[in-house]
Amino acid sequence: MTMFTNGFSTLTMPEDFEKIPPKDEFTELYLVNTKIPMSIKFLTTPTLSGLPEIMDGIEKNLEGNDRIDLVTSDFILINDNLYYMVVSSFSDGENQVRRNEFMYVEDDNLYVFEFTYPYADRELDDFYLNIIRSLKISVPKYIVEDGSYRINHQ
Repeated sequence: MTMFTNGFSTLTMPEDFEKIPPKDEFTELYLVNTKIPMSIKFLTTPTLSGLPEIMDGIEKNLEGNDRIDLVTSDFILINDNLYYMVVSSFSDGENQVRRNEFMYVEDDNLYVFEFTYPYADRELDDFYLNIIRSLKISVPKYIVEDGSYRINHQ
């Protein structure tokens, strides 16, 4: 079992996935498995919004997008923590693709897990829930104050 840590949070990485360098400041981990095919992203971003506001914003954005179908949107408990889960599907031109996103807010930090894979694949509930359940937050990465944020150097 391989672990990912950035000094702020730790989680289990699945076997047979290749680590890809992140392309933005908020993506902590980006993994790809071309055999499945599947990608996994883990992001941390500063936020002053709670999960209900995040849900409202995402649902409004998806309603206005004809290319993405909202499959389900709900709150769920994982490890006694409340997560917002949104499942959507879209076409990449050749295949129908499914994206499962799980969002959790703690200490003004939004933690996002994004799993993208072909819609035809079997359900992967245990696979992605085991990764999410492995999340351990040592300290919040971002300190949000006075309308801006900074990295927590504690």
